[in-house]
Amino acid sequence: MDVKLCRVDEGKADEWNRIVDASPHGTIFHTWNWVKIAGKHSGCTLHPLIGYVKNEPVGLIPLFHRKKFGINFVLSPPPHLALLYLGPILLFDNIELQSKRERIYSSFLRCVNDYIHQELKGQYVQIFLPPKLSDPRPFTWSGYTVKPEYNYVSDLSPGAEELYQRLPKKKRQDINRAQRRGITVDMGGKEELNAIYDLMVRRYNEQGRFVQVPKEYLSEIHDTYPDHLKVFVTKYDGEIVTGLINIQYKDSLFSWIGNPKPLEPISPSPNELIQWKEIQYCCEQGLTRYVTMGAAGNQRLHTYYSSKFNPDLDVRFSAKKSSPFVGGIESIFSNVYKPLLASWRRHGSSR
Repeated sequence: MDVKLCRVDEGKADEWNRIVDASPHGTIFHTWNWVKIAGKHSGCTLHPLIGYVKNEPVGLIPLFHRKKFGINFVLSPPPHLALLYLGPILLFDNIELQSKRERIYSSFLRCVNDYIHQELKGQYVQIFLPPKLSDPRPFTWSGYTVKPEYNYVSDLSPGAEELYQRLPKKKRQDINRAQRRGITVDMGGKEELNAIYDLMVRRYNEQGRFVQVPKEYLSEIHDTYPDHLKVFVTKYDGEIVTGLINIQYKDSLFSWIGNPKPLEPISPSPNELIQWKEIQYCCEQGLTRYVTMGAAGNQRLHTYYSSKFNPDLDVRFSAKKSSPFVGGIESIFSNVYKPLLASWRRHGSSR
């Protein structure tokens, strides 16, 4: 089954968004305005591609191209924008035959690979698939190295009262103690978003790190998606001590950016209270899923979240392909430079 791939522009924005909305793999990150903003703030050139079979759309993928150090990088999503996945989405759920679905998927990916090779001269390609695109085999068949990635997802269908009773006893006690101590959780807007960002910068500076996500990017996302960004802040003695920037999309709330530890220790931790308040908000709004983005794949964070909130593990996939030369450079960086840099940072922080 032949797929025709077309690079589209603003004139196809409505069709693009219809595909995103109709596909089970579509996310808010795939929507037209978001990928345009991502291209603007990533320093990459956006290549929005739609695949057609007999003039009917069967899928799309936003690719981001950048040449750096003489190497052509092709990425989806681009780096440093807090996007854990993007990649292709497909429209074939109404096709009953698995063999036909696989032919469309494989043909679409073959066209994408041809575009990457012929138009972009891609030497390093990395694509993070969206969570509900659970079949990475066409990427493996196309020579990509595929590995699993993870999110934690909490099923909210039992309701807030039942979910609260399922929490560990100590967690329930900590939530109650935090509220008795006068710690509060409020929803906010752009001012609170900026406050969370500033807290993250200060917290990262203490650790010898820096926040890579541009503040201007978050500001533009907030202005473009005011109904979808849900900002929660925790206050103590009238001051914001931590907060979370979340995304509400369809039936889910995605815990996206933030929740830094307070600059001054507070007992009990307000970080757990804010997450519980978000879960309460989800139940009040009729949402069915609370997604903790990134924590499940983090060796340091996964135990904390799995022990406290008892979420389900959601598996997605990433796919990577590079030329032999670029692969050799990456191997040296991963196996030599990064360990040396980590050792230097540990040594420096111990002084």
